[in-house]
Amino acid sequence: MLILTIVISVVLLVRIFLVGSFRITGSSLGETLSVGDFVLVNKVISKKDQQLNRLLLYKSPLSRDDTKPPLFVGRCIGMPGERIQMGIDGFRVNGRLLPDSHKMPPAFLIHKDIKASLLQTLESLHIPKRQLKEDSTGIVLRMSLREKELLVNSLSEVILIEMIEEYTMDYEFVMPGKGKTIELNEFTLMVYKDAILNETGGNVDIRNGKLFVQGVEETRFTFKNDYFWILSENETEGIDSRHLGLIPQSYIVGTVWFCWYSNERANRFKKIK
Repeated sequence: MLILTIVISVVLLVRIFLVGSFRITGSSLGETLSVGDFVLVNKVISKKDQQLNRLLLYKSPLSRDDTKPPLFVGRCIGMPGERIQMGIDGFRVNGRLLPDSHKMPPAFLIHKDIKASLLQTLESLHIPKRQLKEDSTGIVLRMSLREKELLVNSLSEVILIEMIEEYTMDYEFVMPGKGKTIELNEFTLMVYKDAILNETGGNVDIRNGKLFVQGVEETRFTFKNDYFWILSENETEGIDSRHLGLIPQSYIVGTVWFCWYSNERANRFKKIK
């Protein structure tokens, strides 16, 4: 009886702290894994520089997911201190274009003053507010064709959404790291917003593209944690940092390293790179 208790205890400790088995339930991995695959995840978090280009299992950092955050799998492309740029030709890290990277979604002009309901619908559909701008002609927003279809079907108003090819502005930001102070501007504050709110317990005010701490505007912020930029391998349907933003180190469950069962023969007993 004692031996059985010891064996069960060891197995539980291994599963809790070292290795866990998870089932893939979403279509976020492209050709790497399939829905229904069972994978082993190494929960021993390695050094930060060893997580680059690895498939990671991580929790959603969004405040609305606090109660029971969903799990996602994606490939880490951005480490603390690196410069991320997303353009019309894809993602660049420190100026280097990633092979087969996600492309910048096209820009659309929304010809109606429906800002309040538009923002609410984007939030409910988990569509990121990529480069959202408002001018005299309407609201400009970048989104995929699938996201546009979801938006049109979800809005109660009948609206005209027109693609505008000439709107090609890129965006660029530096990945925050523990103890790193970063300059803020209107765009980067959109990227860092959730991380700043989490780190400060919400005791700051972010409005009109500016950060206020105890009523005083701050143009710089020193982060307490390391953050990562993680992309799904399914560009059109996968949920990743384009939707969730920066992923804190503490939200990474572990590294996906082995598929031990799959309905797809090619995936069975497959080491994940």
